[in-house]
Amino acid sequence: MRVPYWNIGYGYAIDLLAFPVLVIFLSGLYNHYRKIRKGQERFKKSPDKEHSRPGPFFISSVLTKGILGTRIYRKFFTGLAHGLVFWGMATLSLGTLLVLADVVLKLPVFSGAFNRWFMSFGLDLAGISVLTGLIFFLVRRLFPPDRLVTPKERKGLFPMAGLLAVIIVTGFLTEAMRIKALGPDPASFIGNFVSGLLPAGVLSTTFHRYLWWLHGFLALGFVAYIPYSPMVHMVLAPVNIALADPRPGPKMGVIDFSFFDDEEEDPENSPALGVAKLGDFTRKRLLDFDTCLWCGRCHEVCPAAQTQQPLSPKKVVLTLAELLAANRFTDELPEVLGSDAIFSCTTCAACMEACPISINQPKTIMQIRQNLAMERSELPELMSKAYNSLEQRRHPFFGTGSGPKDWQKGLDVPVFERGKTEYLLWAGCVATYDERAQKIARAMVNILSHAGISYGVLSKPRCTGDPAKQMGNEFLFTEIARENIEEFSDLQIEKIITLCPHCYNSFTRHYPELGGRYEVIPHSVLISRLIASNLLPVSSDGSSFCYHDPCYLARRNHIEETPRQVLEAIGNLVEMPRSKRESFCCGGGGGNYWSEPSGVRINQVRAKEALDTGTDMIATSCPFCLLMLTDGVKKYTEDNKVFDIAELIDARLRSG
Repeated sequence: MRVPYWNIGYGYAIDLLAFPVLVIFLSGLYNHYRKIRKGQERFKKSPDKEHSRPGPFFISSVLTKGILGTRIYRKFFTGLAHGLVFWGMATLSLGTLLVLADVVLKLPVFSGAFNRWFMSFGLDLAGISVLTGLIFFLVRRLFPPDRLVTPKERKGLFPMAGLLAVIIVTGFLTEAMRIKALGPDPASFIGNFVSGLLPAGVLSTTFHRYLWWLHGFLALGFVAYIPYSPMVHMVLAPVNIALADPRPGPKMGVIDFSFFDDEEEDPENSPALGVAKLGDFTRKRLLDFDTCLWCGRCHEVCPAAQTQQPLSPKKVVLTLAELLAANRFTDELPEVLGSDAIFSCTTCAACMEACPISINQPKTIMQIRQNLAMERSELPELMSKAYNSLEQRRHPFFGTGSGPKDWQKGLDVPVFERGKTEYLLWAGCVATYDERAQKIARAMVNILSHAGISYGVLSKPRCTGDPAKQMGNEFLFTEIARENIEEFSDLQIEKIITLCPHCYNSFTRHYPELGGRYEVIPHSVLISRLIASNLLPVSSDGSSFCYHDPCYLARRNHIEETPRQVLEAIGNLVEMPRSKRESFCCGGGGGNYWSEPSGVRINQVRAKEALDTGTDMIATSCPFCLLMLTDGVKKYTEDNKVFDIAELIDARLRSG
């Protein structure tokens, strides 16, 4: 039977030293806590009851993303290495506690089958797992992928990983020396192997004793230094994930402007509109910055960063993390980060989807954009024109030659009647005022009429206000939204069909917080249901399609399969390399439909990816995506290749 602390005098001293190490460890964590406490406290209850949440914690998220690390495994080898280190260290830590339990509580952990299969075989397997994962990380740090070093590499990870590797190696050597002196341990396959490699001349009990103490001191030093190193993410990441609302998308919410309506409030103490300084962020955002691994997965998928625009979500977060570490809470963030970078964000949320530890990069960027738009009135030139049009005409399409009812010419489009009409067909500003996108609304009218759906439109159409929100002006968004909600209430509107994912997102995410709650259905989802229920007979002509997932459907609202079911009913669907929640943005979100990009055009990159599939047509279910991809395709072909799902179905309707 194995004897704890063999050959070690006063071995329990290591256990006693764990107490001051714990004090140092907790002191380091408290330093992080003190900085994070300087943020604003704005935890809110989630309206989504699917997730178990006591207080501010989401249990399901911390178990899946925090403990199991499901998002890390999206990069297989990185995820595998992380899993080997994490679960290996968890097993080794449990073994250390069991040794202490044997000494203090006299638990028989070193006897019988438990000793053989856990304390010997299991701990050896855990040790070699950790070492294997560490070797992967060390080699990768020597030959890093671009995402790790652009725009900056995180310092301190290599020494800590190296130290942990030394701890594992010294542990194996100590075990091997014990086995060499006492005889083979049947289940310690690594210890037995290493002991056979050791020359007898160096195996004195004194050398074993020194190595044992070195191993113990290194392990204690590693634990004590964790909060002062990048390895602190081992503690912060599960907490950050537990506090992150698991609903898809950035969860921007709406701003409460009631303070500004109270004449008794002191204007000098009024809350900031958006975020100008680090201290304006909530504590959750500061925890985001402190937890960030600098892994660059956000940078790798960001359409702006990958097309040489000024924005890198990784750079934004690491810059804020450095300010937090330096206690620089008063720096003006728009100057530090640059307004060009802030307005380059397309709000596609690809960065957030890719982040393994649930950092909300889009919300961070958008809150700074809100400050630029509302406090400083600083908008890029084209966005400013779109904003002025939205403010004055209630739509952002300045210079349009179309009137609000031009898309209805030649069609019998009913107006919504209170108490009679079931669905409001919300055409949206794009399909109302852009000549190309008007074909979507016209096709949808034909589809609804063909299926016998009770629907109607507003007599005076307007925008949902979403472009204002994306540009950063929450005040204008709220004003327009309240106007719509009031009219919907007067008309007793309960069900809405949307042609634009941005409208769908506004109606389902933001309008409820302002009192507007409706049953909202995207047109692609409705079409799929109508086909499935045989209310919409369609025919297949053998055409092939690739489908571009709109960011505001796939990533923000997890609507991925129903548009594909529509296309499969009329032809052959071919997937692009980046699809569904990993789709690449068209470049038009975040108000960037009204922008002049400085680098490569995002829409041209996505159009090329679609054309490379070799399919007959490119399908989408968003008018912004339709316009952006139509423009992007022009670089490569003069053929009209891009269509909305409604157009494709309308062209393939069967009579009867």
